[in-house]
Amino acid sequence: RYGFHGTSHRYVSMRAAAMLGKPIADLKLVTCHLGNGSSVAAVDGGRSIDTSMGFTPLAGIPMGTRSGDLDPAIVTFIAEKDGVT
Repeated sequence: RYGFHGTSHRYVSMRAAAMLGKPIADLKLVTCHLGNGSSVAAVDGGRSIDTSMGFTPLAGIPMGTRSGDLDPAIVTFIAEKDGVT
């Protein structure tokens, strides 16, 4: 996977380690970057191992300016529900 907000996730991981008084190498964390562009990352020992972002910033969780991932079936569901084509 690709990811964004790496600097933010790194800072939050390091800050969490400092606040917990533990070495970053010993921690498994979930970090969040929330704003008009948002992402969530799984961090193991200070290294990002997974992220909510996809190939572009349009993928992932909903954001202030982007839809995030949408189930393709939502288009037909809304069309049928609202009686539109």
